Amino acid sequence: MAVELRMLQMDQTMTKGKIGKWLVQEGDTVTEGQPLLEIETDKVVHEQESPTDGIIAQILPEEGSNVPVNALLAIIAAPGEEVERVEAGTMELPQQTEESKQTTKKPSTPSKTKTISTSPSSPIKASPTAKELADKLSIDLTQVKASGPGGRILESDVHRYIETREPTTSESTRLKASPLARRLAKEFGLDLTSIAGSGPDGRIVRDDVMQTVDEIPDQVFQQTPAASEVIELSGIRKIIAERMTMSLQTNASVTLHTEVDATNFVELRNLFNEELQKREESLTYTDLLVKIVANSLGEHPRLNATLTDAGIQLQADINIGVAVALDDGLVVPVVRNADKIGLSDISEQIKALAEKARNNQLTPGELQGGTFTITNLGNYGIDAFTPIINPPESGILGIGRIIKKPIAHNDEIVIRHMLALSLTFDHRVVDGAPAAQFLQTVSQYIQNPYLMLL
Repeated sequence: MAVELRMLQMDQTMTKGKIGKWLVQEGDTVTEGQPLLEIETDKVVHEQESPTDGIIAQILPEEGSNVPVNALLAIIAAPGEEVERVEAGTMELPQQTEESKQTTKKPSTPSKTKTISTSPSSPIKASPTAKELADKLSIDLTQVKASGPGGRILESDVHRYIETREPTTSESTRLKASPLARRLAKEFGLDLTSIAGSGPDGRIVRDDVMQTVDEIPDQVFQQTPAASEVIELSGIRKIIAERMTMSLQTNASVTLHTEVDATNFVELRNLFNEELQKREESLTYTDLLVKIVANSLGEHPRLNATLTDAGIQLQADINIGVAVALDDGLVVPVVRNADKIGLSDISEQIKALAEKARNNQLTPGELQGGTFTITNLGNYGIDAFTPIINPPESGILGIGRIIKKPIAHNDEIVIRHMLALSLTFDHRVVDGAPAAQFLQTVSQYIQNPYLMLL
């Protein structure tokens, strides 16, 4: 019997998800637990797994589609089973008749019901525009490499095929040009029909294109180098772009910078780690800063707030988001109630969340509910920067590197460890003076870190 794959609801607020990428194609054999597709929400990119063993009989929504929760995504059939093909957007799988259940018997006359066969001889899948272009130019679609969902050939795939191979005899009515000439003409924005060919049978070659380029006046045409690579803005990178743009457009962001003497802060961490080495554990500067920021927010609740339609909502819990850099973006898992738990618990949570983030195993719940964010670029040699608020929060603290500097201390010039801090806050929620006072409190905890233990 065919099994339905449906859009999962990954958290209570989720109403729909975006199909980021299909990891399988129609006709593929899959096993239970195998990732089938990537689903993008406003928080995370999640892989949805196969609920059973079988063959992908049909893939419904295309990549980039926004799909409601519980909508039908794909149909997984048993080997040799035939199921009725359904239209995209369908919520229910059609009921199988007794005749369709008898998959071992072939009907004596052609069936009028459109079915999906799980045998390897499935027809070529192509978009209407791709088929139209292929028919017009007499192109065999079996030779075209597909890039669409479920192995579907798109119009762009046909164009790519045309540009990377020699013209055939059946295409004699087309303009004759070498693949290199076509690519050059495209890069320089030239119309091939306006270029005279000097090759065999009037074929346009590279020299013909370059000669045309040389003849165009500089004031009309400026030759520019072609881009060597285009990175598609999709997946988590696209989500970050949308959220950061929204943050800058909707918040009245202001950033304050300060530098604080972190000598005692460094010494306390070293003291802790000397003892923790016996248990093969360690504390990072970020672990300590999460505790310091949580304690400071307790003293300055306006920074632990969200602007709503009803007004400024002060959050009861202090949940610190910790930015984690990935190869293709950034995620912010949340340490909950950081003001109420100890340093060991904070350190353990941060290490576990960071590991899950790098393995793409974070759940939506672990990325939600943050009330303030910390982002640390100290390991990259950065002093001060302008962090962007993670909405709907009202503040974010950027941590720079700790560096030894000569400063005046107790009326003497001495070498001390100095740390740069950058606080970005929403001026609609809090004014500059209260924000500066919060930053001052954070600085005092760093200068006297033993206070966080009281």
